[in-house]
Amino acid sequence: MKKSRSSLLNLLNKTPFGRFNLRTKITLGNLLITFAAIIAMGYYVYYRNQESNLFLSTQLALSIRSNAENNLSTTSEEQSALLDAFFTSMRDNVSALGSIESKMLSKESLLNSGEYWDASSSLFRLASGSWDNSNLETSSIFIPASVELTEDLTSKLNVLKQTELIAPSTLENNPDIIAIYFGGISGETVYFPNIDLANIVPPDFDVTGRPWFVDAAPEQNPLGKVVWSAPYQDAALNGLVITTSVPVFDSKKDFQGVSAMDIQLNRITNLVSSIHVGKTGYAFLIDRDNRLIALPEAGYSDFGVTSETVPLGEVLDQTKLGGMSPELFGIMKEISLGKNIKSVTIGGVERYVAYQQIPEVRYSLAIIVPSSELLVQAASVNEQVAQESRNTIRISIILISIVLALAALATLAIATRLTTPLKDLTGVANEIITGNFEAKAEIKEQDEIGTLASTLNVMTSTIRDMVHTLENRVDERTAELKNELKKGEYRARQFEAIAKVSHAINAAQNLQELLPHISNVVSEQFGFYHVGIFLNDASNQYASLSAANSPGGKIMLNRRHQLKIGEQGIVGYVTGTGKPRIALDVGEDPVFFNNPDLPETHSEMALPLKIADQIIGALDVQSTDPNAFSDEDVEVLSTLADQVSLAIHNARLFDQTQKSLTEAEEIYRQQSRESWSRLPREIKLTGYRYTASGAVPLIDSDSTEQADQSRQEISVPVILRGETIGSLSVQVPKTERVSRDQIDLIKAVAERVALSAENARLFEETTTRATRERIVSDITNKIRSTNDPQEMMQTAMAELQRVLGATRIEVIPQKYESRQDQTG
Repeated sequence: MKKSRSSLLNLLNKTPFGRFNLRTKITLGNLLITFAAIIAMGYYVYYRNQESNLFLSTQLALSIRSNAENNLSTTSEEQSALLDAFFTSMRDNVSALGSIESKMLSKESLLNSGEYWDASSSLFRLASGSWDNSNLETSSIFIPASVELTEDLTSKLNVLKQTELIAPSTLENNPDIIAIYFGGISGETVYFPNIDLANIVPPDFDVTGRPWFVDAAPEQNPLGKVVWSAPYQDAALNGLVITTSVPVFDSKKDFQGVSAMDIQLNRITNLVSSIHVGKTGYAFLIDRDNRLIALPEAGYSDFGVTSETVPLGEVLDQTKLGGMSPELFGIMKEISLGKNIKSVTIGGVERYVAYQQIPEVRYSLAIIVPSSELLVQAASVNEQVAQESRNTIRISIILISIVLALAALATLAIATRLTTPLKDLTGVANEIITGNFEAKAEIKEQDEIGTLASTLNVMTSTIRDMVHTLENRVDERTAELKNELKKGEYRARQFEAIAKVSHAINAAQNLQELLPHISNVVSEQFGFYHVGIFLNDASNQYASLSAANSPGGKIMLNRRHQLKIGEQGIVGYVTGTGKPRIALDVGEDPVFFNNPDLPETHSEMALPLKIADQIIGALDVQSTDPNAFSDEDVEVLSTLADQVSLAIHNARLFDQTQKSLTEAEEIYRQQSRESWSRLPREIKLTGYRYTASGAVPLIDSDSTEQADQSRQEISVPVILRGETIGSLSVQVPKTERVSRDQIDLIKAVAERVALSAENARLFEETTTRATRERIVSDITNKIRSTNDPQEMMQTAMAELQRVLGATRIEVIPQKYESRQDQTG
């Protein structure tokens, strides 16, 4: 070691350096050492700074990318939920229609009287053999030529024709529905609106073979769910159309047919085409078979096709998408599998592809957007970090130059005193190099060494401040992202609460049960201590409290609390004007009604309940906290108020329908009771006796016949819709034991006897009425064949004498006294 050092010194002495004096050598040596230390420190700081910048840039880029993907996923979920809501509402419409038709067919005996519409008189055969009805009627009816108009089919059509009382309103309230129809198992079709169906379809057209019928029938649909057809181009130029259908059963659970609706997808196509993410992002929609439903012009360009080569409704397969990039084609195969977000390169541009399934129809919504449009913030942050790095380097270079200059001056002035101070400064510099930016050089003298120490401290402080500044910026950006995330979670909880309230609304139909249930659910989900529902009275003078969840609200209910509309309190203001009102501090609101039953109220919000433009009441929400309601709360609760209004309206309609149905059933039972009371007197029979030799009619005298003592009699009442119209008596040997199964069999026969007898009576009444109307019509036509009053009278008397078999018909004119004679 000593030999190596001596050799190095000898080598230096042989160079020009060896001819310098000691002061110069010390100066040059110290300058070299100082320069080396500064360069090392600068390199370390630069290296650490670059690593920190790279780490921060990477983390920020990942955070921004994650946030962009979350926003894209949220957009995809929101748009998919909107589309799913459309198809769900269509499913509810066809399900409701199928349910109504099932209930009507279950009460066929009540509704098939033909008073509203009679198939036997309204249908006629065309030359082709098929059955048709008048084009002036609301709906078209078609029966194939191979089907005869039987009594059962006539009864069924008489019932189904009455669905036209609700079908037009369904079409009017849902402009996307272009047709509503029913296909029966006998081949009959009832179609809304009336398009003269019999003259459009061939006479042998079989509706039971149509795909929408086959898919909804029990063989393919054992659970009886609503089914959807594949989209297709409508022949009537309504654009892309989809058919939804549901099976219809009668009260015996026998399959009767399929109720269906044709729904045009123009609004869905426009809605998907209007989705824009970033500047050039777009969305497209396909079904589970990759059939194209909606695609904007930008999408056609990316797919390498045109709207002429691949129109809406076509299946996107590899033969049609030859110009599509392999990455995008691979994603097309995965879209129908569920929700995901992927990054692909299309045309040399990186893009995000987010896809989400629509549960109701199993369609898939995909959104494509260039990643550069979502990651603009990342590029800005990277540029800012790079600029800060360049500034740091420039400042470092300046500082190094200053330090070198000061070091040169110091070494030239006090070369002999440099050893100890330079060691101290070197120690501080080493601490800084190791990352201890809190290290400071101690300034002992006010000379160049002290200046160098001070400069080193300033540089350390500057570096420390720069690091802290970057850390603070990272903390600020992280806090902003967390705040946005909290807002998103809060909105998600609000929408979840609305969904729960909607579920609670749909679970009840009785208004007395519905309103308290709504008030309780709203209070539980939104955390309000009082929720009240006010309904306007019939005179629209007072808003009466109809439901409340709080103890004070229940006290108000017991005393029938009501407020004058337009005059008393916030509720009175809202029910009078139809506008929402919020009191963030009730003490400062001049309209607030100070209710002693709710003393803890500090803020209140009332929202109008409306059906169309009619105000039916108000939703009153009160909180114990001041300033409890934000703009988001108003928006969410306004949506909730609309749902409550619709639920109240539906409950009222349900009550009215139930009352009307009960009255109709009571009237029918009364008519049946009166008809069966007259029947024995009119036909002069009390019943029939059935033996092995046949049926024998019973007259009044037969009812007193002596009973056979060797037999026992089992008598079961014959009941028709709650009314006893007779009895069925069965005689068996007295020694025979009658089992419960035999008695049940007799009761079942009695039920069939009641239905058969009622059908026979109704048929006889219908036949008698039809014969009477035909005779009256014939006589009327004969009377109208002449304009001579005398001849009219003779024709009328002759026809009455012929029909009635009378021997004498007289027409006696009525004498009327004049008003003057009557008043004397």
